[in-house]
Amino acid sequence: MSKHLKILFALTVVLALVLTACAPAATQAPAATEAPAAATEAPAMKTKVAVLFPGVVSDQSWNQFGYEGLKKAETDCNIETAYAEDVLQDKQIEILRNYAAEGYDIIIAHGGEYADSVKTVAAEYPDLWFGLVNGAGEGPNVSSMLIGYNQMSYLAGVLACNMTKTDHIGFAGGESIPIVDAGAKAYEQGAQTCGKTVKVDVVYTGNWADVTKAREAGLSLIAGGADVLYHILDTADAGLIAAAQDKGVFAIGLYRDSSDLGKKAVIGSALGHPGTMVYELACGKIPKGQKTWLNVHTPNGVGMHMTDLVPAEVQAKVKAVLDEMVADKMIIKNMGEP
Repeated sequence: MSKHLKILFALTVVLALVLTACAPAATQAPAATEAPAAATEAPAMKTKVAVLFPGVVSDQSWNQFGYEGLKKAETDCNIETAYAEDVLQDKQIEILRNYAAEGYDIIIAHGGEYADSVKTVAAEYPDLWFGLVNGAGEGPNVSSMLIGYNQMSYLAGVLACNMTKTDHIGFAGGESIPIVDAGAKAYEQGAQTCGKTVKVDVVYTGNWADVTKAREAGLSLIAGGADVLYHILDTADAGLIAAAQDKGVFAIGLYRDSSDLGKKAVIGSALGHPGTMVYELACGKIPKGQKTWLNVHTPNGVGMHMTDLVPAEVQAKVKAVLDEMVADKMIIKNMGEP
């Protein structure tokens, strides 16, 4: 290689190195970024529901059945629940106000004896929702559901009419309140349907749960000549049915098959589940300011269960009356029902 060529080659190499050093550094592709996480919705706030029970929720009767309806609503309707038991007259307004002040959305009173207290407190808290079982609630923010005692009691009267041998039957109620009084009257009407005049004695024990008082009432009715006893009581029904069993007369239970309380006495039971009413109110299914009834047209509503103590021909007669009621061929309206 000539001297000139060597010099030219050296200059070319130097120039290449200079240009390389001055070139901008290679840039890396931006790192892939994760897609932004989807926004999570806050869980829906549960509706807070409180229920007042006039007795204990283990009474195997009115209060326990209502409590079972509340627990079912808790599962099915995504609600948060609280309850107070053994809430008698002197504590009604105080406990209703306490639940209202604590921010419960729906406050339910499980019994017609709460009607006046619910009316008072509902007026004080117009933005809250109140429910009343077995009473005609008053106010635009009160919903009511009533059990069909007239239909239940009429069916009990038909059964009693066909089973009495003395043409004399008895009725025991916890308190003289409108819905119970109406049930006693319907029982008497049902007892006049088998071609004979049947005498009906009515007594009130003054207590829904006192077994001893109910037994005494039963013994008194039996001593007066009654040979079939029916009732609208809570857990006190055990006393009435025990009296019937001890004295060898018949008894008709309430709400569910009560034959376990007296297998030799119980000829049937007027069916109608109180838990259904608490469930409907707790789930907000009864609009504010409205009332409805648990009756023969309600699924699993009013019916009559009869035991083997009742002859087949009598069972057929009672069932025929129930079928006519369901078909609206016989209209027995419950208290306040249009």
